[in-house]
Amino acid sequence: MLNIRHVGIYVEDIEKESEFYKKCFQMIAVSEKQKDRNILLDELLEHEDSEIITTKLITPVGKQNGQGDMIELVKIISHVEHLRIPSPIYNTGMMHIAIGVEDIEQVMDLIIQNGGCSKTKIVTHANGNRFAFAIDPEGNWLELIERH
Repeated sequence: MLNIRHVGIYVEDIEKESEFYKKCFQMIAVSEKQKDRNILLDELLEHEDSEIITTKLITPVGKQNGQGDMIELVKIISHVEHLRIPSPIYNTGMMHIAIGVEDIEQVMDLIIQNGGCSKTKIVTHANGNRFAFAIDPEGNWLELIERH
C-alpha cells in the first residue's frame, strides 16, 4: 500500500514550532526531541559531527486512523553555518502544507496569537470552500482549507 507518512519541516527552534502546531492544530506528539546520529544522516548532512533532533506530531484524525496526517519537525545541529534565505511561495519545490480546518477564522486567530502571520485574506470559492494562506513562526507556508 502506498501512503504519505509525514512531511518534514526543518526548523531552528524545535520547541517553539512544536508548541505552535499543538496549539493551532491540536496536533499530538508521537515523539519529542529524539536525538539521532547514523550513517544515513552523516551522508545526507555531509558532516560526521552533525546531529539531528526530531519531533513528530500527528493530527487527531491521523492518530485515530493510526497513520498519516503527521509532520516531523527536524532540527540539525552542526558546526557548519546554514544560510536561511526566505523564499517566495512561487519557487519550484515543496512550498506549503495544506491543512483542513473546521473554523478558518478561529485557526487564523490562533496562528497570529502564537507567532505566525496571515498572508492572505480568507477567500470563499464558488463551491463554498474557504481558503487562506499563513506562515508559521519560522516562515513555513500553510494553506488553510475549510470545506463545506
